[in-house]
Amino acid sequence: MRRYLWIVLFFIVLLTPFVLRAFVGGGGQDAREATPHGDEKAVRLVVLSAMSEPIRTEFSEAFSRWHEEKFGRPVFVDHRIYGGASDIARYFESARETLYKSLGTYQIDIVWGGGDDLFERRLSEPGHLEGVRLSDDVMRRAFATKQIGGLPLYDQKNDPPRWFGTALSSFGIVYNRDVLQHLDLPEPRTWSDLADPKYRGWIVLADPLRSGVARTSFMVIVERAMQDAVDRGESADAGWARGMGLIRQIAANARNFTDSGSVVPSVVGTGDVAAGMAIDFQARSQVDAIAAGVNSNRLAYIEPARATAINPDPIALVKGAEHREVAIHFIEFVLSEQGQRLWNTRAGAPGGPKKTSLRRLPIMKSVYDDSRDFTDRVNPYENSGDFNTSRARTKTFSIIGELIQMSCIDLLDDLCETRAAILASPRAKELDEKLGTFPFGQPEALRRMQVWAKSSPLERLNLQRQWTAEFRAEYASLRKNAEN
Repeated sequence: MRRYLWIVLFFIVLLTPFVLRAFVGGGGQDAREATPHGDEKAVRLVVLSAMSEPIRTEFSEAFSRWHEEKFGRPVFVDHRIYGGASDIARYFESARETLYKSLGTYQIDIVWGGGDDLFERRLSEPGHLEGVRLSDDVMRRAFATKQIGGLPLYDQKNDPPRWFGTALSSFGIVYNRDVLQHLDLPEPRTWSDLADPKYRGWIVLADPLRSGVARTSFMVIVERAMQDAVDRGESADAGWARGMGLIRQIAANARNFTDSGSVVPSVVGTGDVAAGMAIDFQARSQVDAIAAGVNSNRLAYIEPARATAINPDPIALVKGAEHREVAIHFIEFVLSEQGQRLWNTRAGAPGGPKKTSLRRLPIMKSVYDDSRDFTDRVNPYENSGDFNTSRARTKTFSIIGELIQMSCIDLLDDLCETRAAILASPRAKELDEKLGTFPFGQPEALRRMQVWAKSSPLERLNLQRQWTAEFRAEYASLRKNAEN
């Protein structure tokens, strides 16, 4: 009987891709798909997206209507959801040696969302994207200014550009006022406030290896510390070590690390924890949801003054796209005023989404001139201030997640125990300053980054064990000093 069971299972595995293909449909340039409304005229567009379901739905439906009005055919947008930025990068890395090598296509037309680092470093540099020359009119309207706070809003390294920013995001702290009152804590104003020992066990953080939001938030903390060091006449490298040390002190207060940054605001909203790091639109949406649902102002969000980054969330044409023309039309629509107003216009208002307010900040500067129906009266071009992420300060971005994993996540119990011992010691101030300074600076982090990048999977496992053991030994030494 077991023999026949294995045979049946073998044929299920063998036939499943073909059955799914029958439901999903093929992928030629002229492929037509029935839309959910049964429209046989619709042309297909395949989008690999890190965007939320409301964004995917509202933009897909609006684009299909726009495309039919302009080009005579609606579009069936086939969204592929593979996860966050790291998952998207892994897909392209693996598909290059399989799909692209054999078929000359990734079977993806557009990649959208996941942060500018994903597009710049992990998609553009390895050659997964194709440059697009948009009309002067589209570029002039969408990018009246080419940068914000020194950060480019579209790819300015390649001609034609390989990616275009579509919306802006910033990062801050979401917190629960009721829990803070219970803990006798003031409302947080800076990242360092989260290192207060009273927060122990009352903070939730996201894994920077799984969440691009978390990785960017942690990098902002390090960048701010680097800039502070320079302002004091010290080296940026010394600031890097203190920034990474501050992350350790904050992590010592963490109850856990989640797989996704998007769940942090909802966890804080339940009252299970007091605070966490979040991206602006997710935090504001949760704040409003609680205010509307139970008429409570217990949840709040703040961006630390002069310590938040404003980043573009890009879109790009994938190399070997099978529906190239429609894909370029989609980019043009997202960058048009009609597409840009979808981001922040209240649902149901003229020019806004049909069902759900998206709560994102448009990248087109001119739309802020008329914000009467906007859900958030925030103008990032006025609020960006004098601090933003800098390429000169983010050289360690690709290794910061691994360092946090090895020093904080994998050793969370050790880290929490170590800080508790330190704070109970007569030498608390001295030893907490040591914990708040990483055991090495930026030059050593850059060296390790190069070693890591060149290593095989097996070699990386050995490096992870070695480096984690170093942090474990450091924590044991600090505990011993605290006891003495």
